[in-house]
Formats: sequence, C-alpha cells, structure tokens
Amino acid sequence: MNSENAQPRAMSCAQLELLLRARGFHFVKSLGQNFLMDEERLAFIAERSGATGRAVLEIGAGAGCLTKALAPLAERVLAIEIDRNLIPILETVLSPFQNVKILQGDALRLKLEPLCAKELGEGFIVAANLPYGITSEIMLRLFALRGAESITVLLQKEAIERILCGPGSREYGPISILREYFFESEILGEIGPESFLPEPSVTSSILRLVRREGGEPCQEEALRDLLRAAFAARRKTLHNNLSPLLGREGAAEAIQGAGLPAGIRAEAVPLDSFLLLCGEIAKLPPHV
Repeated sequence: MNSENAQPRAMSCAQLELLLRARGFHFVKSLGQNFLMDEERLAFIAERSGATGRAVLEIGAGAGCLTKALAPLAERVLAIEIDRNLIPILETVLSPFQNVKILQGDALRLKLEPLCAKELGEGFIVAANLPYGITSEIMLRLFALRGAESITVLLQKEAIERILCGPGSREYGPISILREYFFESEILGEIGPESFLPEPSVTSSILRLVRREGGEPCQEEALRDLLRAAFAARRKTLHNNLSPLLGREGAAEAIQGAGLPAGIRAEAVPLDSFLLLCGEIAKLPPHV
C-alpha cells in the first residue's frame, strides 16, 4: 500500500472516551457539553452536510467527535471551541489531519464574517453539534453569514421545532421567520440520548438548511430590524410594538398598507406579510 495515498487514521470514539478520562476532563454543563459518540451517526452527519471537497465551519468542536468525521471528506475545516481545556484534546484527536485549523474562542463574540472569509473563502458550509444553551443566538449568527451555503446541525428536537414552526404557534418568532426567508429546510433524523457522552435528558434531531438564492442585503437588514421591533413584547399588538419605531400613525398606516388587521399580533403574521410591511415602512417619512 502506498503510504503517501493512505487516508489519515482517525481515533475511534471508544479511544476518544479513554483519552478524555486519561486527561481528567470534566464536562461543563453550562457549556452544553454532550458529545455524540456514535460513529455511524457522525459519519452520516458529515456526509449529508455536503462536506466532501468543501471548506467547513464547525462551531463547538468539543472533543473532535464530528471534526474527525468531517476532516477526511473536507478540503479544510475551521473548528471553533470555547473550552480551553479541550484544545489539547482536540490537538491530539485531530493530529492526523493537516486540513483542520483549531481556534479557541466564543462563537458568539468572534467576528465570524471576516474570520470565515479569511479561513474558508466563499461558499463554505456549516456542520456542527451545537451547544443547546445557545441555539437561538448562534443560529441567528449563522443565518447572517452570507458565505454559508448550507447549515447542518445537531440540535435539541424542541429547538428544531421552534426553528421550523409557522404563524400562530406560541414559539413562532424571528428565528423561524428568518429561517424561512433564508433557507430550504429538511430534518434528516433523530438521535436518542444513549448516543451521547454524557447522556442528555432530551432527544436530538439533525437539521439541514440550504440557502435560497437571491435576497438583497438591504432587504435582509430591514427585515431583521422589523422583526426585532415586532417581537419586542409578544403580548402586545403589532401596532403597539411598531409605534416607538414609526409613531402611532405611521405604524397604523404601514400595517393597513400591508393588508393586515389593526389588532394583529406579530406571532400571527406570515413571512410574506412581513416583507410587505418592510415595503410599506420604506415609504414612510423618517419618524422623529
């Protein structure tokens, strides 16, 4: 066998678990550290993410369980991990792979857009087992990455239901609306607690999002601003939430122009109507 053409040999999950114990690693609950240890599931996620021959962003690399499945497929991987104690473990687990860059940092604080442009170029993908405690915040940040052509994530089942829900649902909000605006979506399957170390108390699902073509940055910014105001207080009407931004008369005019009832709440407004509302707001004179 030609050693120059041989694929790097990844550490197995069983070996990785022994390494964690040998290094005295302690799981931090506040960081959502539940590592998927099922080799078959990890390979499935890596393959279905579209990592083959692509540049990949991984948020929350943990102990490298998913990273070691992505690396043999990908052109290069940028693996971000917040826990400094995991960096030496990641360096050990990923030492066979020359196409992985490990970055210690908080993905909620890093400037992801320039970082990805520098390390991954245009047209990268995202694949991650995200910490459940920061699902909404990090997903909204990933939505805003225009270079991310797809996002494949392992999340708590209930979190995915919130991301995919429609108007009228109690969970409907900016994240579900922006997901519909930016992406086509597909659930790839469920994974039970027994596949994780340590076992979480919830069932997880694999969500794949593929970015829709088109969309203007100015419209995206206007939609984000509108949603921030519209859902500022969920129990208030849309009119009351938009009044501080547009004035009471301006809010009423925009809502009427979009063909919406005067007393409607934001949770009942579909994406198309929010886009119409953006257009109506653009026609209004600046509110002082």
